Amino acid sequence: MHFSTVLARSPAGLLSHISQLSKLYRDHVLLFSLSPNVASSDLAQLVQKLTTFAPQTIGCLSAPLPGHDGLLSCSFAMLRPENCFPFRSQIAGRASPQVGRWHSFRQKGPKNITEEDLPSGNFEWGDVWDQSLTNNELPPALQSTSPDDIGTIIYFSDAAPEGLSNALVRFPGATKLGLFATPTPFITGRPITLFQGDKIHESGAVGVALKHPKASARVQFLGMKPLCSPMVITQAEGNLVITLDDKNPTQLLLAGIRDSSIQFASSDSLKDNAEFSLATLKGDEPHQMCNIMSGDPSRGTIALRSMSAPPTGARVQFFHRPKSTIPAIPRELTHPSSPRHTLGFMACPEMRQYTHAEGADEGIAHVFHDTFLAGSEGGFISSRSQEGDSETPWSCAVPGGLATLSWRM
Repeated sequence: MHFSTVLARSPAGLLSHISQLSKLYRDHVLLFSLSPNVASSDLAQLVQKLTTFAPQTIGCLSAPLPGHDGLLSCSFAMLRPENCFPFRSQIAGRASPQVGRWHSFRQKGPKNITEEDLPSGNFEWGDVWDQSLTNNELPPALQSTSPDDIGTIIYFSDAAPEGLSNALVRFPGATKLGLFATPTPFITGRPITLFQGDKIHESGAVGVALKHPKASARVQFLGMKPLCSPMVITQAEGNLVITLDDKNPTQLLLAGIRDSSIQFASSDSLKDNAEFSLATLKGDEPHQMCNIMSGDPSRGTIALRSMSAPPTGARVQFFHRPKSTIPAIPRELTHPSSPRHTLGFMACPEMRQYTHAEGADEGIAHVFHDTFLAGSEGGFISSRSQEGDSETPWSCAVPGGLATLSWRM
């Protein structure tokens, strides 16, 4: 197993590194991510080299790493073929949630929720959301694998991974981590760009299932700061939080902002300068976190960038970060001090335009040894497994959100 992340000042520097790896790991399975901040002709050449130097390759186009947007980034994981199962998924997901809308049945058009719209009697919201996604078959390459053999599943996906993530519950002992591939409509003409060997896909997912030992999983939220004391979800529906501590959630958020030390110029708005999130807590630490898309001060509800809000009774806390803050990549990934292989998927701030890597110096700027690090504006989807039981898949697009998997060497 070999992991590395390369930051290059030009395509030539990266091509040289690819050539060296191809001589050492030609018989391995290659998992890769590549940032597309180069000229289209250079991007085509890099993709051709990446997809042909190993018998099996799985990859995607990803975002430049935070703080290094002027550098071309490419991550490599060379995996022994006897220890992994590459796969391609075309399992359908569902449409993105809309603010304050309930559209799980996908009728002619969404409509505002009213009391008459809601099902009567006792029901579970999770069952409503997942009713069309629970009977999916596994991708063909995984159908003959034994759940007991698989410790970790890694994949790159479009914006609708729910069908695949629900199918992967058949591997309860495996930790699953997916990266939402970065949008590429103005780069390749595709919504996203995935690679499987010499095939290019614009939807679905590609990935690898790895045999044991299972990776150790960790999630961090870099640069996020708590805004107020913890609270309890007392009412939620769909992706809406309706009450916190039986109070108006939006008013609680606004009170937290007023009581904090956040400073804005009079001409600036909160939306333009800060991002706010809601996290579930495990002990005193954030366990899951998702963006707050909007709030209604009069009705009180806040809408989360998530398929569902935390359940009633969950302890939660508001967090925030200035949009000007660039999440710093932890030193444990750039200069690892322990003998580990680490794979990390990071949620990056949205960028209007990438800066092309085209420096006169054709050398490599940085190499993160034993680390595979990929970023995306769409963030990641995670399902950690402990003692043979996996958590419900959840996604995070909070800039600075970082999910890592580590294996001891």
